[in-house]
This record gives sequence, C-alpha cells and structure tokens, in this order.
Amino acid sequence: MALQTFNCPNCGGAYNPTKYKCEYCGSYVIMSNENFVDLSKINIESRKNAENKYPGVYVFGRLLGQGEKPITLGAANYFTGLASAGGKLLLTNKSLSFSAHGINVGRKEVCINLNDVTNVELGANMLISQHILVSTATEKHKFVVYHGKEWVEKILDAKKHVNDYVEEQEVSQVVQITADYTVELRKLKELLNDGIITQEEFDIKKRTLLGI
Repeated sequence: MALQTFNCPNCGGAYNPTKYKCEYCGSYVIMSNENFVDLSKINIESRKNAENKYPGVYVFGRLLGQGEKPITLGAANYFTGLASAGGKLLLTNKSLSFSAHGINVGRKEVCINLNDVTNVELGANMLISQHILVSTATEKHKFVVYHGKEWVEKILDAKKHVNDYVEEQEVSQVVQITADYTVELRKLKELLNDGIITQEEFDIKKRTLLGI
C-alpha cells in the first residue's frame, strides 16, 4: 500500500513522505512501508537553521537525537520469551531500536546503544526472513527481519564507526567558535577604527576572546 500525504509531526503541516523533508519547518520526516530500506543515502543536514535550531529528524514518529542519522529501517518481529511483537527496526549511527505497532501488547520498545553491543550474528533461516541475534553484556535480543545478512553487516559497520559523529560534532563546534571569534573581532576592529574604544581596550578584549 502506498503511503499517503500526512501531517508533519513537528509543525503539523501537510507533508509528502516521498520528499523526506517538510517544506514548512525543515524537519526530516522518514516513512516507509518497505520490508528493508537503506536510508544512509539521504542527505541530512545537521547544522542549525536560520532560527538557530537543529532540524528534527523523525523516523516513523521517533525523533532522533542531535547528530543521529538513520541508516536502515525495516519490518521486524521482536521476540521476548515465548511472545513476539511486530513493528519496525531502526538502525542509526548511534543505536538499534525497535518500535512495535500500536495493536501489539507486551513489550513494545527497545533501544540498544551501539557502544553496548558485544556481538551480532545470524540465527535461524525462515522461508523469506531470518533471525538476527544482538547481544550486550547483560541481554540477548532476537529479531526476525528481511535481509538478515545485510542487517548484520550494517549493524557491525555502524558499531565500528559509532564514535565518528562525536568527532564530527567537535569539529563543527570548533568551526562555529572560530566563526564567532571572527565576527566579534571584526566588530571590535570597527569600534577601534571609529575611535569608540582605545587600542589597549581592543587588545584586552582580543586576548579574552582568543583565550591568550
């Protein structure tokens, strides 16, 4: 069944899910009825907008954290003991999470930090789907998914690069701070040229901004 136009979870405006981005508020809204979809190719800007806010990224209604980007989304069943729940499995650059459909009872949500993952492996093969087993130091999670081999590969690759986004954030912050220094120094230089502040006052403020 094709996805229909619906309302953006951030601003409530009418939104076409095939465009991935709300034209009213700039939020990214990702929906898919496919059993397995690679989301890593979607270009998601993580910089602040004109209102000095980071654009929200919503994947099936779940708001991702700052710097978190979706990698893979697909249909899945999550097994807890003898029971199972059907829903969506989402892999991001920080976590693997499962959200059950609203009609399910019992455990509906689980979010596994990729830093906590100790092992990922294929389990039993079924007719068109596969078990994948995701282990942490304290738990073992079992999901039935489509394209199990691809899920395992993508989870392992995401875990390998899980700290990259922190480094990217730190670099971005340094660039932003440097840009702020440049703006402030230019303003100070203008005040100096206009005779509003003295050379001594300029030098003091400059050292303060540069931390020297």
